[in-house]
Amino acid sequence: MTAPHTGAAGRFVPCLNPATLSGIPLEQFLALAAGAGFPTVEVSIQQAQAQAHGTGPLRDLLQEFGVSVAAASGILPAGPVLPAPLLVAPDTYCACLDGLDSRLKAMADLGCTVATTVLNPRTPLDTDEARAVARERISQLATAAAGYGVRLAVEAVSIHTGLPPELDGPHPLVDRLPQLAQLLDETDAENAGVLVDSFHWAAAGADPGHITALGPDRITHVQIADTPATCTAGELTDSRRLFPGDGALAWRALADALAQAGYAGPVSVELFNPELRALPAGEIAYLSHRAATGCWTLAEASR
Repeated sequence: MTAPHTGAAGRFVPCLNPATLSGIPLEQFLALAAGAGFPTVEVSIQQAQAQAHGTGPLRDLLQEFGVSVAAASGILPAGPVLPAPLLVAPDTYCACLDGLDSRLKAMADLGCTVATTVLNPRTPLDTDEARAVARERISQLATAAAGYGVRLAVEAVSIHTGLPPELDGPHPLVDRLPQLAQLLDETDAENAGVLVDSFHWAAAGADPGHITALGPDRITHVQIADTPATCTAGELTDSRRLFPGDGALAWRALADALAQAGYAGPVSVELFNPELRALPAGEIAYLSHRAATGCWTLAEASR
């Protein structure tokens, strides 16, 4: 393997996911992210659209804070903030398509070039039927996004415990990166890429080959969180996510794999841990930035 460890912090761009500071207004989130030193953020596009007077004032606010939008969730919305997964029921999916163009236009207006979506790891549908539905929807969303200069980033969920009902079912679909890459190959959607999440990568066994095999230009976005040393891969749940560098994840191996796959872009801290999210919002933002810039080497990761 190559060893770009000392340069990893310069290769990757710190980014903050709004789930890490859950329940605060968008303007406050942006102010805290900028104050902590983040140059990029993720946003919920529904929340961004809900800003008074459209995206113009939000663009001004981003410029004032010196922050850009690296990725947006909600290409398929589930309420005012949360996204819906790809394999929602047909009627729900059709309803989610209402306003698709306006959401994509809002992303483009904000300078956001990546729309994230989550693929169900398990489903009530027969596996073959579910794969066909997933291919059709990925193709449809990727084609629509391309018209606005936005690329679709599809996330595989690898945890097996504590899945929300909308991601669960009796039949397996896709729960690791090689399976997702194969599905995208079958879909033949050039405008769809892979979202690599370090926590799910660890839950799937933390195999660097799962990332390096993706090859150049396949990784569209990266989200990061650490795994507790006290858990096996099968025991990981999103509520146990830690600040990057505070757990047992092999950060150097991840940095090498991402570098070999040609990725140099945002790495977004995404936490759902209720204990960590109970900290003061400013402290969460500060610790997140410190983690995103310091997890790549052991010396920088220690706190």
